[in-house]
Order: sequence, then C-alpha cells, then structure tokens
Amino acid sequence: MASKADETSQSSPEAPGLDGDGTKPEQVRFSPEEEAALLAESNEQKLLANTLFGSTRYSEAIQEYDKALQSCPNYLDYEVAVLRSNIAACHLKLEDWKAAVTAATASIESLDRLDPPKDAKEDAKEADGADVTRKSAVSATAVQRIKAKSLLRRAKARCELGGWAALQGAEEGQQGTEPANNKYSR
Repeated sequence: MASKADETSQSSPEAPGLDGDGTKPEQVRFSPEEEAALLAESNEQKLLANTLFGSTRYSEAIQEYDKALQSCPNYLDYEVAVLRSNIAACHLKLEDWKAAVTAATASIESLDRLDPPKDAKEDAKEADGADVTRKSAVSATAVQRIKAKSLLRRAKARCELGGWAALQGAEEGQQGTEPANNKYSR
C-alpha cells in the first residue's frame, strides 16, 4: 500500500531505505503546511493507537500505528522511530518476537540518521571535515530515550527467541545505551 506521505517511504524490512534495485529512493519533501497537516493526521492515528494499546487491543493498535506511519513524512526520523518503537511494544505484548525485533531495529535505524553512532560520526568527519549530526527540533535526550526503549525492546524479543540469535547484536545494543557524557559513568 502506498503511503499518503510519500510513495517511496515503504521499503522492504530486509533493506530499509532501499528500492528493489538496491538504490536509495528519492526523498519527497513537503511544504511546511503539507507537512503539518500530514503530521497532525499521523498524530491523530497515533493517539488512537495509544488508546488501543492501553486497552490491550494490540493487533488493532498495530494497524493504527501503521496508518500513522503512512501519514507521517518518512524524513521525520524521530516521529517514525517513535511509531516503530510503539509497534515493537505491541509485538512484544503479542509475543511475536521476530516482528518485535524487526520493528525495534527499524526504530533504531531511524534514530541513527538523527544521531549517528560514534564510529559513523568520526568516519564522516574524516571524510569531509564537518560534523554530520543532523540538526533537528528534537532534543538529543529525547532521541536517546526512544533509542534506549527500542534497544531494550529488541533485546527482550531476541532473548525470547532464544539460542544464538539472542546474542546477536548484544554488543552493538550495549554500546548504543552508553551515556553521551561521562556524568553517569564510573
């Protein structure tokens, strides 16, 4: 199903952000008025989904979160990440571990575009001599909060899957939760 917000926003879970031919799709940007209207529509769907989640109607909540994703412009990485993280929470409640891992990973990937991991930042600085952290109206604290939730949700799902799959990515997940400053470090 094509997205109202962006016909190219839907991509396969195996290769997020890539078209079927392996290339990155062109990103459509909306006027401030269009973006605000799409975001308002997305937020209405999200509120309904949150209510359904609170009523333990998780499958219905997933459907509403999906509708919210379809309305949300795909370049609003924080908003997309929050919705994907909420979808992961629904899948956890439904004990659909693989879907929870997929949704949580998609959330983390969206957040990484806002605040790339340290290695990616350093590589980019070396390449062009500039800091590539994207400026956003969203605070770094908010990004880290959602990232921590998504990492924990993914870890829970991987743990429930059991076996070696539970250990896959454990180090990367642990590194993603390190504090940005040393205030909380020993």
